Amino acid sequence: MTDTTMRPLGLRERKKLKAMRHIQEVALDLFDRDGYAHVTIERIAAEAEVSPSSIYRYFGTKEMVVLWDEYDPIMLKAFDDRLAAKDPIAALREVLTDVVTTAMFEQDERIMRRRMYYAMEEPSIRAAMSRQGDDMALDLRRTIAKHTGRDPDGLELRVVTAALISAFMEALAYWHETGFRDSLKEIVDGALDVIERGLRVE
Repeated sequence: MTDTTMRPLGLRERKKLKAMRHIQEVALDLFDRDGYAHVTIERIAAEAEVSPSSIYRYFGTKEMVVLWDEYDPIMLKAFDDRLAAKDPIAALREVLTDVVTTAMFEQDERIMRRRMYYAMEEPSIRAAMSRQGDDMALDLRRTIAKHTGRDPDGLELRVVTAALISAFMEALAYWHETGFRDSLKEIVDGALDVIERGLRVE
C-alpha cells in the first residue's frame, strides 16, 4: 500500500474506526444467532455497549452496519491518485488488486464473507447496496472528470462508471454464489477483462 492510500490516522479517527469495527462484528454475531430481521439497532447497541444514537451517527441505517467498509474512501483516494497516469480500467484494476485483495484480505476476509452473505441474501441490504453502487458511480464519474476534463454528467462517463461498478458488483455476487471458491482478485480481474475487451462474448 502507498502512503497516499494508508495515511496515519489520528487518535480520534482510530477510536471511531475501532468502535465501528466492534459494532459491526457484534451486529453480525447477533444476525447469525437470531436472524437479521429479528435484531434491532437497540439490541445491537446494548450488546456493543454503545448508545443507539452512536450507531445511527456512525452508520445511518441497520443496512449500512453490514455494508460499511472502512476501505471505501481509501479505494476512492487511491483511484484518484492512479488516474493521473492510467486509464480508468487500469487504475481501478490496480486499486482493487492493491486494496481489496491485499490489505482487505490479509486482515478481514472472514468479516467480508459474512457481510457478503447478508448483502446477497437480505433484500433490504441488497437494495441498499444497489443505492450505494449508484453513489460510488457518481464519485467515480466526478473523479474521472477531474482528470480528463469530461462532463461528469455526460453519457460517456455515465456508461463507463456504470459498467465498472456493475462489473464489481457482479464479481462480488459470483464470489458469494460460488461459495468463495476462487479468489476475489481472479474474479474481479476476469470481470474487468470483459469490460476492457468491449463487452464482447468470446
